This record gives sequence, C-alpha cells and structure tokens, in this order.
Amino acid sequence: MSYTVNGHEITVNFPVDSISVNKSSIAFTDSAGKNKQTFTKRTEALKFMKWLLNSNK
Repeated sequence: MSYTVNGHEITVNFPVDSISVNKSSIAFTDSAGKNKQTFTKRTEALKFMKWLLNSNK
C-alpha cells in the first residue's frame, strides 16, 4: 500500500512490525526492512502514524 503526502508517495509493505516516533520523523519496520520518513510538520507525521496503525490490521 502507499500513502501520499504533499505529492510524495510512501510505499509500505504490510505487515508493519514496529513503529518509532521522534518529533517529525517516523521510523518503521515492514516486511521489506527498516524505513524512516521525515515530515515537515509534526501533524503530518502523526497522521501517517495513525494511517500505519489503522492499515496494519
């Protein structure tokens, strides 16, 4: 699945094993390995984290 923010697409290979949040960065481990995404706003990072959690079911 993919998530689009500000015209950029973030590809996530579910299932997600772990998620770590640090200010405006989200690090996660999915079936393809470790990934880190940095957002310009903390609110964007939190929206992405919520999407990860809800889509991981």
